[in-house]
Amino acid sequence: MSNKTPKIYCAGPLFNPKEREEMNSIAIVLETAGYSVFLPQRDGLELARLLPVLIEKDVSEEEASIILNNAIFSLDVFEVINSNGVILNINGRVPDEGAMVEAGIAWSHEKPIVIFKSDDRSLIEGNCNPLVMGLADFEFVDKYENIPIAFDKKFSESNKSKGMPKKSSFSIANTKGETIRNYLMAQKTANEIVELLINLFREVLCQSLKE
Repeated sequence: MSNKTPKIYCAGPLFNPKEREEMNSIAIVLETAGYSVFLPQRDGLELARLLPVLIEKDVSEEEASIILNNAIFSLDVFEVINSNGVILNINGRVPDEGAMVEAGIAWSHEKPIVIFKSDDRSLIEGNCNPLVMGLADFEFVDKYENIPIAFDKKFSESNKSKGMPKKSSFSIANTKGETIRNYLMAQKTANEIVELLINLFREVLCQSLKE
């Protein structure tokens, strides 16, 4: 890691004690490894704490809720963009909706994302949702202690490629998606589509098999 401590945004479910406990454990393992962390439940705005204060200032409950919801949204967007990476906890029957928005914002801004998953409930026929897993190059970790190791690797790779011309992940996915769409619109045969997919993703496949 560089001399400046990288900050990691913790995205995940936090609406019951068990979920908050898990997110806190993730934050602790990152901080122990030397990372700075933004944990929304700890470092962000608490609606339950601030709502009564707003109402005391003669703000209606409806208006107070609108103010706080907008404030939470704005703060979290800023913290995601101001972070160096995002840990995305997708444990649960389905990934947390807010965490997925945060991860999407991070991915579109070229922030490294590490997915934490130790729960099989979100599997679809034995696989994770590709729209989720694609945010982290189809990799995930299932142990707390491996989270900082995964970030160390991502930041190391990023430092090695600094100064080298590189297309954004968003641009690459968009271009490949357009090529696939054109094949589908042209009603290409299954064989032609498969050949295209092999050509488009051969490099990624070879790299994955190598690792």
